[in-house]
Amino acid sequence: MVFVLFVIVGIPIFVLSLPLLLILYPIQYLQRRRFEKKYSDFLSEINGKNFFCYNNRRNSKKYIEEEILPNLTDGIEIVYLNGKKVESNYNVEFISQALYKLKNYGRFPHLMKIRNGKLIDKSINNPFYNMLNRNTSKNEFLTKINRFFELTEIKNRAQE
Repeated sequence: MVFVLFVIVGIPIFVLSLPLLLILYPIQYLQRRRFEKKYSDFLSEINGKNFFCYNNRRNSKKYIEEEILPNLTDGIEIVYLNGKKVESNYNVEFISQALYKLKNYGRFPHLMKIRNGKLIDKSINNPFYNMLNRNTSKNEFLTKINRFFELTEIKNRAQE
């Protein structure tokens, strides 16, 4: 009985909405392609940039802001996720898209670099929490960050 009712009501609704779908789908497709082109151009414009991404998680935010961020080298940009709101010095819509497209997401903090117009990412959640919980070397953690970004210096060697 329910199936018959579904067919009797569903088929006419589908048939009536088909013209609308045929009109809206190409429009949405073109908008998405236009955005992807702008996003690709954005990645090309910021080629070579490095990003340290972290969020407002209570047990890490203060430590990151007081102990990690001041010791990052100057070539590393900061992206902060305050809940679902992205805070960055770059176009938030494109940075949000980059975060959405993370391939190696394993929770924050996270590293992103742009090379040859492509996004390369790495989660440093495990090394960070190993350092935080086991009280291991901050310099070792900063060195891992710099290795990912292919940077050689450690700014103001952190006190261990």
